[in-house]
Amino acid sequence: MDSDSYPPTKALTTRYKCYACYKQYKKKEHLVEHMKISYHSAHQPRCAVCQKHCKSFESLREHLTGPLAKTNCLGIFSDRGCDLCLEVFDSPSSLNKHREMCCLSAPASLATEIPTCTESQIYVSGSIDESYACKGGEAVAIDCEMVGGGSDGSLDLCARVCLLDEDENIIFHSYVQPQIPVTNYRYEVTGLTEKHLRDAMPLKEVQNKILEILYNGESIGKLRLSGGNARLLVGHSLDHDLDCLRMFYPDHLLRDTAKYRPLMKTNLVSHSLKYLVQTYLG
Repeated sequence: MDSDSYPPTKALTTRYKCYACYKQYKKKEHLVEHMKISYHSAHQPRCAVCQKHCKSFESLREHLTGPLAKTNCLGIFSDRGCDLCLEVFDSPSSLNKHREMCCLSAPASLATEIPTCTESQIYVSGSIDESYACKGGEAVAIDCEMVGGGSDGSLDLCARVCLLDEDENIIFHSYVQPQIPVTNYRYEVTGLTEKHLRDAMPLKEVQNKILEILYNGESIGKLRLSGGNARLLVGHSLDHDLDCLRMFYPDHLLRDTAKYRPLMKTNLVSHSLKYLVQTYLG
């Protein structure tokens, strides 16, 4: 029989595998590049079942118990694994003995009462000048609510901003007057209506109030160099919030949970804020 009558044989694709995290690449140079930036070491958390290296304990927990957990690892861990420290033991009896002395505790549910802000203007707990300015270096958390602008409502416009101190006290809250007409209030998510923004504070004034808190009496020149007494700014996707506020704050004073590597997925993509709060704060 003529050899041309046989169907063509599909060429096998060669895969280059990382023996630490088991990622596979089509080209050897891609694997080499991965090894240069992955920094696999004995200090990384590893799965006690398959010995896979993980970027963080959160990614290890996802590997063992997440929606896409490996079947073999999930089965062994559910039978002989500690839910707190993620160790796997030889038998269920050894696991029971370990649980009596495991020093880690489960995430506690926070029942923090959050004040309801009904005023359309600034809410400040005490005077900024007297009670919250010129203190030592502290951390301040920020979050913004965005409404939609433009013909299709896809442009993000800051309509509400809130700052909290380390004790979860609201130190600044204000509705913000958008600079262009609002075409989508995104009420299902923001809870905002036209009434809330009718007498809202102008964006420039909001910027000055926020920077007054963050600078903490520090000069701009010293702030850019070392920070001095300036406060750390904590948030999730801070670049987006600052961009919508039309503000700049030095990178060395930002602490972004969306870019903090131990809180990111194994592919270095950030988790949602909802997921992080549920997982780490209960």
